[in-house]
Order: sequence, then structure tokens, then C-alpha cells
Amino acid sequence: MILNSKAMRRAAVAASAASLLVLTACSSDGGSDSGSEGGTAAGGEGRGPITIVEGQDPLNTALESIIADWNAEHPDEQVTFKPLGKEADQQRDDITQRMQAQSDEYDLIAVDVTNTAEFAANGWLRPLEGDYAIETGGLLPATVDSATYNGTLYAAPKNSNGAFLYYRTDLVDKAPATWAELKEQCPKAQEAGIDCYVGQFKNYEGLTVNVSEIVNAYGGSFVAEDGTTPAIDDKTAEGLQFVVDSFKDGTIPEAAQTYTEGESQNAFGEGRALFMRTWPGFFTDGESSSVAGRYGIAVLPGVDGPGASTLGGYNVGISAFSDAPATARDFLEFMQTRKSQTYYAEAGGAPVLEEVYDDPQILEQYPYFATLKESLANAQPRPVTPYYSQVSKAIRDNAYAAIRGEKTVDQALADTKAGIETAGN
Repeated sequence: MILNSKAMRRAAVAASAASLLVLTACSSDGGSDSGSEGGTAAGGEGRGPITIVEGQDPLNTALESIIADWNAEHPDEQVTFKPLGKEADQQRDDITQRMQAQSDEYDLIAVDVTNTAEFAANGWLRPLEGDYAIETGGLLPATVDSATYNGTLYAAPKNSNGAFLYYRTDLVDKAPATWAELKEQCPKAQEAGIDCYVGQFKNYEGLTVNVSEIVNAYGGSFVAEDGTTPAIDDKTAEGLQFVVDSFKDGTIPEAAQTYTEGESQNAFGEGRALFMRTWPGFFTDGESSSVAGRYGIAVLPGVDGPGASTLGGYNVGISAFSDAPATARDFLEFMQTRKSQTYYAEAGGAPVLEEVYDDPQILEQYPYFATLKESLANAQPRPVTPYYSQVSKAIRDNAYAAIRGEKTVDQALADTKAGIETAGN
């Protein structure tokens, strides 16, 4: 019966995304009452069964637990989870096809933090304002920033991620707080016959992440707040120059130009590097490596103090074509409750609700959460732009050319600027 009623409502989908985005619901309380008229402008009664889509991921188990809790409490507004393909391109293509067709098949869309601005700019997500506003006061600020485009919140942060600096505790007494301190400790790597620092410097998305983190640490950026204007300046140049110089002086080995997460984690896990930048997953994976019991974690280095991790994770937005947006809005807040966010901790993910990181039981079970909270507190989103894929490619292609000595830093940034200016054309 749920599927049939959903199919019937699809026939009432509105004629265009533009009209949907400007219409507002009648309910003043966001439709939390089952008798609300909230969302009638979207072409349906505003409440009822909904479908959420997300790419296949180990953290799907947390979402499934949240859905089970919701469904137990809301028999007339059941949530169905539809997993999409494993590959990011497959996921994006699936969603794009339905949004372009103005289909109401998907009510809630889980998107990578890098795609939120694109979906918002295309008119595919309902702004979370007015009757659809959600409470964000208890969420980690960086996660809220990642779901905000042109000053408007378009999605609810669901789960996050921040990077760590891993270091060999048998070779150094403490983790370096700055890049200068890290370089000062490189002679210890030389004495041990291993590399100093490894990260992800192959020409792929990981390079955009690694370069952005160092550029951000220097106070630089690539794209302005409007999401389309280049914001490359002297600070951006200082950050990229540091990366280039670190390859030249041996701080980062030449082999790292071929490293993704897997290669860098193999190098560190096999005892071939003193320091490594990667995500929290290695904290437990490393216990089966040759450096088990001989490494620690810290936040990434900065220039004058701790640096800024690039933010990972997923946001969830309400489809502009949903015929049950009031139910969808309520489920967004349900995903951010203490119990719901704890599911993400238990699944090995990073919650977006700040108070979860202060739970003594969570900290006892997941001791790395204290460092993860600090990493996320200082984290910054990747460039928030509706043309992220093109912007990221401009950043990594030109940074890679500079690292390999094929371009000067100035030329690489000039070409990056040109790439950002023409993105979307």
C-alpha cells in the first residue's frame, strides 16, 4: 500500500523546479503535526511515506538503524532506503536523471559534501528555511558550512570526516604542531632509513584535498564565498610553494606522487614513513600492521599551530520535487538526534552532533574521538562551488604540474585561476 500511494502522488509533481523553490508551506511549525498542511505547494499533501537515497557505503548500517527507529514511531510516514551504486559517478548520474525529469521518486538525497552546492544551484534541493528550517546549534560548524550555499542552508549534515597526522611514537617524542616542527624531525627519518612524510599526492581527488589543507593552513583559498570567483592570492601561493619545496627537499618522497590512501597507508603501516596524513580508519587498521603499538595520532600541522583538515562526509537535502517535504524535514532532524548520531560512531563514522564526542562511553570505546573532534573543529570544506568537479580538476592538475616541476607555482596558480573562471562553461 505504501508503494501504491507513493506512485499515485507522483502524478501531482509540480511543473518546474523554479516554482517549487519559491512556494512555501502553510504550516507555521514546519509540519511536525500529522494534521499539518505543510508542503501542499509541492504537489502533494506534504506528509507521508518518503524515500531516501545514498550511495553504497559501510556507514549505510547507521542510516538503516535510524530508519528502523523512525518507522517504529511513524507507521503512516515510513521511510524507505534505496542504496545507489558504489561509484560516485553512478550515484550522481542516477540522481541527476531524476532531478532533470522533476521526478518525485526521491524525497531525500544524500550527497557528498562537495556536491551540495551544485545540487542547490541547479534548483534540485529545497532551501532549509522558513517552515523547513532545522536546528543546527548543536552541530559542528564546519559541517553546517559544507551544507550552505550563498548564505542559505540547503541540506542537513549527516556524517562527517576529518584527517589525522599519524606519527611513529618509537621515533619521535610527540607530534609536530607546525610544518616547521615536522621538517625539523625529518633527520630522524633519515637516521632510520625511511621517508619523512607521506600523504595522497597522486593526480586525483586526494591531491585536491592534501593541497587544500596546506593552502588553508597558510590562510589561503581557491574560490570566493560566491562559489564562482577565484580567490587565489599570496597565501594560496605560499601554501602551494610549501608543497613544491617539500618534494624538492625530500620531506615528501617522490614516490608519493603516485600515492592514494592505500599506498600511503601501506608505506606507513610497513614502517617506511615517519609521518602520514590520512583519515581515521587507519587508527584501527594499523593494529594489524608492522607498526602496531608504535604510532600515535594528532591533528594536522599548521603554520603557527594546528592546521585545518579538509572536511569529508555526507549531507542530506530535501528534493525540490518531493510530495512529502514536511515528513522529509522532520526526518532530517531525527537523523541529528543524540541516538541517531551515536549509530554513526558505532559504525566507525564521524557524527556531526558535537555532544557525541564528549560522551565518556563513546570516548572509552573510540579513544580517537577526542582527536577527531579537534580535527573537525578546525576543518574547512573543499571549495564550495556548483562546479566542483571542474574546479577540483583545475586545482589538482596544476598543483601536480608544479610538484613535478612542469610549471612554476605562479604559472600553476594562473592556470588554476583560469580554470575556475571557465568552470561551468
